[in-house]
Amino acid sequence: MTWIKIDDSFPDHPKVVGLSDKSFRVYISALCYAGRYLTDGFIPMTIIARFADEDMSYLTELTKSGLLKEDISNNGFTIHDYLAHQTSRQQVEDKRANLRERQKRYRDKHAFDNDEFDNALLTEPEYRIQKTDTDTDTDINKLLPTPRVRSAKLAVENISNKLAEARANGINAWNLSRLVEDEWDKLHNANDIGGCIALTAWYVTELQSRTLTSAEIGRIGQMTKRFGRIALLAIDEAASKDLTDLVSYAYRVAQNMYKERTNK
Repeated sequence: MTWIKIDDSFPDHPKVVGLSDKSFRVYISALCYAGRYLTDGFIPMTIIARFADEDMSYLTELTKSGLLKEDISNNGFTIHDYLAHQTSRQQVEDKRANLRERQKRYRDKHAFDNDEFDNALLTEPEYRIQKTDTDTDTDINKLLPTPRVRSAKLAVENISNKLAEARANGINAWNLSRLVEDEWDKLHNANDIGGCIALTAWYVTELQSRTLTSAEIGRIGQMTKRFGRIALLAIDEAASKDLTDLVSYAYRVAQNMYKERTNK
């Protein structure tokens, strides 16, 4: 999934303010299409004509306003100054490639041989498994960075201790999501929503092996407050996919799960 950027003064821009409602909609649809399919601002004629309900007067209006420019050689239109404001195809592909590489390093780091284990807790998908065959307790602490919220910090310490205990007992992997859910339930039962949010954010950080942005943490807070434990289930589902934005996808999954369970 990609995003388009629109300034909050966009509706008052001289090129926009005089547009008809339909032309405005056609232009926004064109922006979304270019962003979704990474066309760097080009819209094929068949697509933009469909946006305009086959009425070329709207395309003429957008062309005269300077928002669109007809590209006769390619049978379509280009959005004026698209790359001056939007993310290019190359930038998106580079970001996705970097994310895939980070995820590959994470999976390689946590990979294990199924033949080595017969514990029922080890039958979950790969992304839900935490490898524990490190050499020292310090290594485990590095693998599990500590949240700032005290209650969540204690929860992560409990998880670290259980991982260390599993390793000491000869178990080289453990169901991380199960451990997180157990600690999350304790915090939730104590009405510690701040701790739940911090633990959830830590879990996503561990899954993606990177630091989260403040916007992502805010989104996790919204999701946790609104959907409760469903948020963890949604995060597990999102983590099984190769995504550039796990948090936003998980939020949509949580919405759907919540609607199904509450019939809303």
